[in-house]
Amino acid sequence: MHTDRSRRVLAHGVGLWEAASRGAAYNPLSRRVIQNPYRVYAALRRRSPVHRSTILGSWVLTRYEDVVAAARNHERFSNNPRWRGATTSVLPPAPDDYSILLMDPPDHSRLRRVAARAFTRSRLAVLGETIARTAAELVERAARQRTIDWMSEVAAPLSMRVMLTMMGLPPGDRGRWAAWVPERARLLEMIATRRERRTAHQAGDEIQRYFRALLQRRRSSDDEDAISTFARQVDAGDEISMPEACDMLSVLMIAGNETTTNLIGNGMLALLRHPEQMQRLREEPVRIQDAIDEMLRFDSPVQTDFRIAKAEVTMRERTIRPGDGVILLTGSANRDEAAFENPDAFDIARKGPRHTSFGTGVHYCIGAELARMEASTIFAEALRSTSVIRLSDEPHYRPSTVIRGLAALPVNLERK
Repeated sequence: MHTDRSRRVLAHGVGLWEAASRGAAYNPLSRRVIQNPYRVYAALRRRSPVHRSTILGSWVLTRYEDVVAAARNHERFSNNPRWRGATTSVLPPAPDDYSILLMDPPDHSRLRRVAARAFTRSRLAVLGETIARTAAELVERAARQRTIDWMSEVAAPLSMRVMLTMMGLPPGDRGRWAAWVPERARLLEMIATRRERRTAHQAGDEIQRYFRALLQRRRSSDDEDAISTFARQVDAGDEISMPEACDMLSVLMIAGNETTTNLIGNGMLALLRHPEQMQRLREEPVRIQDAIDEMLRFDSPVQTDFRIAKAEVTMRERTIRPGDGVILLTGSANRDEAAFENPDAFDIARKGPRHTSFGTGVHYCIGAELARMEASTIFAEALRSTSVIRLSDEPHYRPSTVIRGLAALPVNLERK
C-alpha cells in the first residue's frame, strides 16, 4: 500500500518521464499543480492535447473543442459504470449504479425530469427571497467584523442555508451536513486516499439512511421542498425508486454546497486580484451576470469531468479505444486560446463562447440557475454595502483537482 508521500514521489517520477517523452504531463498529485494548474493545462494544449496519461491510466482532453465534443456525445462517451474497465480505475468509484452522475439516457433523462421539479420558476422565486435575506445578513455581519474568512463566514453559510431551505431540511442539521458534504465529495477526487474513500463511503451510507427516513415520513406532504417532491414521486412508484431518490438528494445537496461555495470563493479572489475589474463592477452593477460567467470561466469550481469510451474514437490522430477512461479538463477548456481571446485575463465584459464549468450536453448542471442567483446576489450585496474589500493574507487552494476551492480567503472589508 502506497503512503501519500510515496504516491507523490512515484507520480513525480512518472510525470518527469512523461513530459520528456510526450512533451507534457498532468500530475494531479503535484502541490504546484493543485495551487495553479493553468500552466500545465497550457502545455498540454500546445504539446499533447489528446494525452495518454501513464499516471492516471486514461486519456486527458484539454482543448475546448474536444472537451465539448466528448461531453455532448453520450453515444460514444459514457457516464455509465458498466463501461468501466481495467484502464479506467482513475474514474470516481461509486457504490451504486443508480447514481444520476453515472447514467446515460434514457435513465438519466428520467431522473433529471424528476429533479427538475425541485427547480421550477416558482420554487426559485421563493428561494430568491431566502438568498437575498441571507446575503444581506452575512455581509452586514462581515462588515461589522471587518476582518473575516470569506469562505467560512460568507460563501459556505450562504450555500448551506439555501440548500437546507430548498431541500426542506431542519436548520439544526447544518452541523451534520457541514461534515458530510466535504467527506462525501472526496469520492469524486482522483487524488483521494484510501482512508478518505472509506470515510466518503461511510458518509454516503449515513446520508442514505438519513434521506430514506425523511422520504418515508413525507410521502403525504403537500410541501414544495425537494424532499417532499421526491417523496411523492417515490410513492407514485413510476419514475423514481427510493434508492434513486436518496442518491439524487445527496447529489443535489453536495453539489449545491460545493459548487456554489467555491464559485463565490474563487470569484471573490479573482476580483481581489483584479481590482480594476472589481471597480468596474461597482460602477456598472448591470454587468453582474457577465461577471459571474467570467468567474466561472476564469477559475471554475469544477475543473474535471469523466467519461468512458463506448466505441473507438480518433481525436487529433490519437485512437481512444472502447473501455478507455477519458478525463475532460474543463478548467483547461475554459482557458483555451483557440476559443477565448486572451484567456488568462479576467474580464467581466468578455464576449465569446459559453464556458464549460456547468458541463455540456445532457449532463449540464441542473442547479446552474440557482448557483448563479446565489453568486450574483452575494457579490451585488457585498459591493453595494462596502467601499473597500482587500486581501489580508495569501490564500491557498484545498488539495483537490476535481473540485477547485480555497481552504480560506482572509479579507478586510470597510463599510460605505
